[in-house]
Amino acid sequence: MAAAPAEVLPPGKRTKQDTSCLETPMVFPTMATASWSSLPDDLVRGIADSFLTTNDVDCYVDLRAVCRSWRAATDDPKANASDPRFCPRTWIVLDEVFQSDDRRILLNTDTGRFLRKKIPLLLDYYVAATTNGFFVLADRSPPHAARVFNPLTGHTVRFTVPMPPDVRIAFVGSWRKASPFGLVLLGDLCCKIYTACPGSEGLVSNDCQYGYNIFRKAVVGGAYPHTAGQEFLHAFSKLFNLLRYLHGDVVKVFSTDLPQDANDVRIFLVGSATHIVVVIKTQGTLFVFKMDIELGKLEPLQSISNFAIFIGHHRCLRVDATKFPGIETNCVYYTEHLGSSAHICKYNIKEKKVERISEAPEFVKQDQQFVLVTDRPFTIIHLLCSYTINIPDSQLALQQMS
Repeated sequence: MAAAPAEVLPPGKRTKQDTSCLETPMVFPTMATASWSSLPDDLVRGIADSFLTTNDVDCYVDLRAVCRSWRAATDDPKANASDPRFCPRTWIVLDEVFQSDDRRILLNTDTGRFLRKKIPLLLDYYVAATTNGFFVLADRSPPHAARVFNPLTGHTVRFTVPMPPDVRIAFVGSWRKASPFGLVLLGDLCCKIYTACPGSEGLVSNDCQYGYNIFRKAVVGGAYPHTAGQEFLHAFSKLFNLLRYLHGDVVKVFSTDLPQDANDVRIFLVGSATHIVVVIKTQGTLFVFKMDIELGKLEPLQSISNFAIFIGHHRCLRVDATKFPGIETNCVYYTEHLGSSAHICKYNIKEKKVERISEAPEFVKQDQQFVLVTDRPFTIIHLLCSYTINIPDSQLALQQMS
C-alpha cells in the first residue's frame, strides 16, 4: 500500500518554529570576545601601515586614538614633522569651490578619496595657498609669524620668520640637506623666492627675475624639489634647444599669463615618482616629454599608464585616472582660453588627438578668476580644471590693502 503523501502547508499556515533557542546567549570564539586593545602589536601595525601606504594619514591618526596599546604599537606622527610617511604627499586642498571659513575639502589624487574637514584653527590666522596638502598660516598680528599646519595629523610647526604679504604659492618640505623640513614661499608681485627652516631667525630672500617663472612652474606642478642638481640642468639644456626650434621665448613660455596668440608656446612641469613630465602647448596641440633627472635626458613620452594630467597656468597635478569616474587614462586635460571664456580640452597621448569636452564654454572670467558657468561642477573634470586655472590671493596682502 502506497504511503500517504506528505502534507504541504500553505505558506501562511506553516508551522511556527520554536524560537526558544534564540534566547540562548551565542558563544563566540575567544578572539572575538577579547578586548580590541589586546590585539597583537604586529596586527595593529599591519593595519596602520596599510593606511600609510595610501597616504590616508587621518585614518592612521584615528586608529592610534582608539586605545593606549594601539598608540604604543605605532609611531607618533608628531614626533617628526618631516617624516614623509605622515606628510600629505598625495593630497591637494580644493580651496576655491567648496571652502568656507573653517571647512576645507581635501582630495587624495592617488586614491580618489575626498575628505571634508572642519578646521577652526584657520579662523585665527591668514591662510596661504599650498601645493602639497599643508596649510601655511600667518599670525594676524605683526610681525605675522609663519607656521605650518598638517591637516591630516593636526600638528603645527612654528616658525619665527614673518610671512611676506605677497605670497600666493607655498611649498613645505625638504629644500636643503641641512633642513629636512623647510618652507618655500613665492612672491608673484616681486618675483622673489623666500626660504626658511623652523630655527631660522629670518627669511632668506632670493630675487629671481629671470628664473622665477621656471621655479614657480616646478613648484605648482609637483616637480620641485626634483629640479635640482647638474642632471636637471643638463636635461633642461635640451629643453631649451627644443624651444629654439619652436621659436619660443625662454622667459615667456613659463609665464602664468594666458597666451595672447594661438602660436604662443607655454610649458608645464608635472612631477611623478621617478621623472618630470614636460607638456609643451602650442598651435592648438600638445607635445609630451619625459625628463629623466638621473640620466639628464629629455625624450618623447608615449604613455603615462593609468594616470591623467591636469595642467593650468596656475597649478598642475597628476591623478590616478582609474580612481576617478569619467577621467580617461593616458590623457592630458587643459583649458583653452578664448577671451573671457574657456573650454576644457582633452589630449590623448597615445593617439595624439585633441578634443573638447563640451561645445559650450565651461568657464567665464570674473575679475581675475575663471568661474564655472554652472553653480556647481558637473564632474570631477570640471573641479580639477578649476583648481589648475585659479588660485586665491594672499589673505595677508588683502588685509593690508583694506
